[in-house]
Amino acid sequence: MRSKGLCIMVIILLLVTHQLPLGSGSYAGDKPLHTVMHDELRGGVLFTLGDSRYSGQLRYNETYTVNFDLTGMGSKEVQVARLYVYWVWSQRENVGVYPTMGIGASGTTPSFVTLYTDTKGFVGRYDYFSGVTVYECHLELREAGNSYSVTITNEDVNGSTFSLQGIGLLLLYECAEHDQACPRIAYWITEGCDMIYADYGITPEMATSRIYFEGDLDLKRVKRAQLITIVPSGGYIQRGETAHNVLYFNEEIGWLTHLPFLKSLLRLLFGYGGGIWSDVYIATETLQIAIDQRDVTAYLKTSNNFAAIQDNHDYMMVTNALLVVELSEESEKK
Repeated sequence: MRSKGLCIMVIILLLVTHQLPLGSGSYAGDKPLHTVMHDELRGGVLFTLGDSRYSGQLRYNETYTVNFDLTGMGSKEVQVARLYVYWVWSQRENVGVYPTMGIGASGTTPSFVTLYTDTKGFVGRYDYFSGVTVYECHLELREAGNSYSVTITNEDVNGSTFSLQGIGLLLLYECAEHDQACPRIAYWITEGCDMIYADYGITPEMATSRIYFEGDLDLKRVKRAQLITIVPSGGYIQRGETAHNVLYFNEEIGWLTHLPFLKSLLRLLFGYGGGIWSDVYIATETLQIAIDQRDVTAYLKTSNNFAAIQDNHDYMMVTNALLVVELSEESEKK
């Protein structure tokens, strides 16, 4: 009987110890962004938050509007226009629910595409849903007077509330083939929602979200490469605190991170290693969506390019990453 009781206790302990990480697991990087568009064209990619500001709590029938000034776009042909509505604190009577929102815009009403969500994933106070709702919109750019506005309304008559951190507008546009002012580009557009936070037993290594840009590149054609990452709540500074986050590009997070001299030597001799930048995301109480855009030309690989975003007691949601590579024409190969 005693041995049987000991076996039961051991089984219970094993179950408890194996369940604990599952209970707090969604603060880890467990929902990687996925590629929704990848191709090559003569044109460009634009991402803007317009005049987005934190909304505060939106109750039934309350509205929130963001305006986008697209004056500098001219009359380029829009291939894709997507809206990203970033929302947090969605709840009804202290229980997490999905937001019930309506959308309107100047021109044609945007159409729903998909919804990405994440939560901290364990029982506790304020385990509310956060996420991004994606819409497709239809824009025709003109030579002058390009502007666009979007309005979100809380349409839940049952009383749920949510807050908006902002709205992002993504434009993929194409130029005429003979327009040499527009470069030829290869582009990757990824999206999703991965909530990461190095706390509650989650280490910074676990609170790392990786983003993959699958496909091949002819490095002889590459002129320049830009990585754009959008991270709601990233680097939100309060009471004089500093941001704690790291962006990697084609950098394996491993033992060489702690040996910078050896890492630099290997890169110098063999081209080994990628880019590492600390505390790149900064947000404020008013503007709660951090955007980082940087040149990653020196770190490109011929295939399997990737980025990683790591939290270190910061708290953030990884939602968008764009890789835009400017190319020479086939006849201009180096």
